[in-house]
Order: sequence, then C-alpha cells, then structure tokens
Amino acid sequence: MSLDEGQKRFIGYLLSLAEKDKENRGALAELRSGLGKSPGKMAKVHRHVVPFLPEEKYDDDWYYLIATLFGAFPEHCAGISLAKAFNSLKTKSESMETRFIALLNAHPDNVGDHLRHTISLLKTNEQPFDWFLLFDDILHWDNPSGFVQMKWARDFYRNEPSTDFFVTTDKG
Repeated sequence: MSLDEGQKRFIGYLLSLAEKDKENRGALAELRSGLGKSPGKMAKVHRHVVPFLPEEKYDDDWYYLIATLFGAFPEHCAGISLAKAFNSLKTKSESMETRFIALLNAHPDNVGDHLRHTISLLKTNEQPFDWFLLFDDILHWDNPSGFVQMKWARDFYRNEPSTDFFVTTDKG
C-alpha cells in the first residue's frame, strides 16, 4: 500500500465514524448526502474531508468520492480488495461479471458512478472490503499502465475454476 500518513489518517477517521457502539450516524448521513454530487455541491461533507486534503489540489475529488461511498457502506474488512469482495457475487447473478468489466473499463470521470453501484451491491450482499486498499487503488485509477485494473482483474478472476487441457499425442 502506498498511502501516505495523511491519507491513512483520513481513512482512519472515516472508520472511527462507524466504530461499534460509537457509531456517528449523523456524520455517516452527512457523507451519504454527497453521493453522486460534485464536491462543490457537498456542503455537509466538507467538514469531514477538507481537514485531510493535501496542500496541492490534484486528488481532492477522490477524497470526496471515498468519503461519500464510505457513508453508504461503512463496513471494513482488512486485506480484502473491492474486487475480491465483488468476486463473491458472481454466483448470485450472471450480470455481475458484466458489471465488473464495466467498472474496470470506467474512465476516471465516470468511475464514481460505477463504484456507487458496486458499493450498493456489496452492501446489499453484506460483503465488506478494505477501505485503505480502495482509497490507494482509486488514487492511482488513471495511471496509464492500468496496474490497478490489472490487480483488480487478478483478484476478481483468481478463484475461477481452472480448465485443464489435456494434450494427447498420437505416435501411431
């Protein structure tokens, strides 16, 4: 994971809002209120995000996206990538793979919409994942090498049943 200390504090703060027996329902509702909106239209979300923004404004939108998604599904499971969590939904519907492929192909401008639907499906099916990993991945979503998408593809397809091919040779 390549998150810096400030980014880790941000996710830690979000996780603190959902701690068992100390859940801050008001704050989580404020985060949810920003779903699908641009940061400039999220007045209630600013107080939860702005204190954690880096000095340079290159990834502010990702902070807002993660905060609002967290408000929608404030469950955490360390070490489980979003793709691994989504993998478990493949058996529920044949369309899950199609949805996952659409997410992998999503342009940075549209990935938020795809993630919102993905998070909703994970919540409905009670499949938590690691928010630190998601934040790290989303910060690198637009890397030209596509390494995040490749990592997610491996996590999603890794548990596929193997197809054994038998090679026979006829030396007759």
